[in-house]
Amino acid sequence: MHLSPNLQDTIVFLNKAMDMCFPNESLIFPNDLEFHIDEIVWHRYPLVCHEWLVLLLWSWLWYFFTLTVIIRGKVPRGSEGFCEVSVEKIEKSPSKQRLWRHSGKSQSLFNLMLSPSKDIRLLDLEDIQKIRYIENRESQEDEKDYNSGGYMPINIGDILKGQFKVCRKLGWGHFSTVWLCQNLVDDGPTYVALKICKSAQMFAAVAQDEIKLLNETKLINAGHVGYKHIVQMVDTFRLMSVNGIHTAISMEIMGPSLLHLLIQSDFRGIHLDGVRRIVSQVLKGLTYLHEACRIIHTDIKPENILIKVDENYIRSIIGKTEKFAELGLDMPRSYVASDCWTDQNRELADSDEDILSRFEGQRGQSYPYDKFLGELTDFRKRHTEPRLNAPMWISPNIEIKIADLGNACWEEHHFSSEIQTRQYRALEVILGSGYSFPADIWSVGCMAFEMATGEMLFSPKGDRESSANLDHLCLIWETLDGIPQYITEKGANSRHYFGNGELLGVDKTLLRIWRIEDVLVEKYRWKRVDAIPFAGFLESLIEPDPALRLSASMALQNEWITMNE
Repeated sequence: MHLSPNLQDTIVFLNKAMDMCFPNESLIFPNDLEFHIDEIVWHRYPLVCHEWLVLLLWSWLWYFFTLTVIIRGKVPRGSEGFCEVSVEKIEKSPSKQRLWRHSGKSQSLFNLMLSPSKDIRLLDLEDIQKIRYIENRESQEDEKDYNSGGYMPINIGDILKGQFKVCRKLGWGHFSTVWLCQNLVDDGPTYVALKICKSAQMFAAVAQDEIKLLNETKLINAGHVGYKHIVQMVDTFRLMSVNGIHTAISMEIMGPSLLHLLIQSDFRGIHLDGVRRIVSQVLKGLTYLHEACRIIHTDIKPENILIKVDENYIRSIIGKTEKFAELGLDMPRSYVASDCWTDQNRELADSDEDILSRFEGQRGQSYPYDKFLGELTDFRKRHTEPRLNAPMWISPNIEIKIADLGNACWEEHHFSSEIQTRQYRALEVILGSGYSFPADIWSVGCMAFEMATGEMLFSPKGDRESSANLDHLCLIWETLDGIPQYITEKGANSRHYFGNGELLGVDKTLLRIWRIEDVLVEKYRWKRVDAIPFAGFLESLIEPDPALRLSASMALQNEWITMNE
């Protein structure tokens, strides 16, 4: 079919426009937009005896059809010829984005689905099914561990110790499950988080160590400024089941972790004032643990920093659980013990879009997943790509508490030589040169960067422990512009990775020094006036010499923390 120049120009214009990509929006390809030319009607008119009528009619038609083409077909004025073009409206579908409109914010599934503003009483079947779908994507404890020496079988509605009514499951770990319970007696808080440990002797021993640590934090000094930033134990007791005798620890109820904030931000991070408030409270909590209790947490990371919530939040959680029963639907897997799952819960559809597993498996590695990060040749190239998404705003009144002392230890009594989750592991722990309170401070520095940017400061890769350690050391070297030789000579593991102060088996020409300040400016497009104080603060927290690293109380006096006071 022959097309007029007008229409040819239109199609060329649209094809070029489709290759455009606006900040914070996906690249749009021609196949993502659909338009159809229904018909092209060439208009021919018979001669009219009256010349003035012909001129008037042609003028009117020219004006009408030219205006139609410009508005509907995006054709520049002045093209030769004319035709009637019917361009169907380009409609937006869930998988397509508008080419001509920039929303100004990330359209995250987590923003849309994990934070429903709808009143619980107004949730309908579709809302509840959506919640169930999302909750079912989270990994849960292995139902095979509900055996002798394993988890305690629990059902929603059970009454434990004649006092605590089970409302739903809150979480799980390899040692225990955690349940939201209502306190049926007047003594104590209305709701508690009840941690119930596996019954095997080794788990019972670990639980007793945790109870001793929790007792220390509860009794040492309730008037300390950091006391209110530590999740406190309410009570402890034992429960009996077919799988044995289980240690139970009731804790004050808390809300989601900082990891959930990162998820809700779609890994864009949160605004700097929010980071400052959170980090300040974490440091106050650590000041209490370190200086008053002489306890090393050993596992500071976003998952273990919980947000304080009120009873309205707790009631909304319970309301969702009750809504499933009201509508006759199976509870999500994350609400119940895995030994209670139905066959439908066990068999998730392969065709379902995997909403949460895109990050839950990466917590042991890094997120967002980046297979190139550990490859030194591609590191700088990959990570100089700018990030244009704005961070998420959070309430200036947010309050947090440090949770999970299950891996904690005393200053003079360590339970393990290997501590901390990989991405937050301090240099001295990698080198095996001993650790104390400064190891927690290193983790705070890593976490602060992550909260501000949405990405981890160090994301080492490696199939084996040794290769992951070497990659980790390379990343630290690049970030700090080297590691002092006297530090590289300390520790039981240092000889495996260093020789004469240099990294073994690493081509120095492949190392690219990229200080935190430059990363913030070049990759995240920060203003340098903002990057300088924040980078300086972080570098004081990840100082390679633990003896020179800021303590928690000293870090609270840093100019970046106090600048808005």
